[in-house]
Amino acid sequence: MEQISIPLNDEIASLYISASREKRKKAELLINLWLKDFFKSKKNPKDDLFKTMDEISDIAMKNGLTPEILEEILNEES
Repeated sequence: MEQISIPLNDEIASLYISASREKRKKAELLINLWLKDFFKSKKNPKDDLFKTMDEISDIAMKNGLTPEILEEILNEES
């Protein structure tokens, strides 16, 4: 896999750096999916967003993410 550098605002960079290895891997997967869809797409951006969200949902469910676990993650305090 090739690595590139993308500028981030200070808050996002700090959150990424301080995140666990597992969270960083999940973020990288989501970013890769989004960028692939963003750059390859020639359709309505809204349709692309929903397609990407569906792909992310499928991957998350295959990896054991349930609605309950997602709710717990979303309610976690930083």
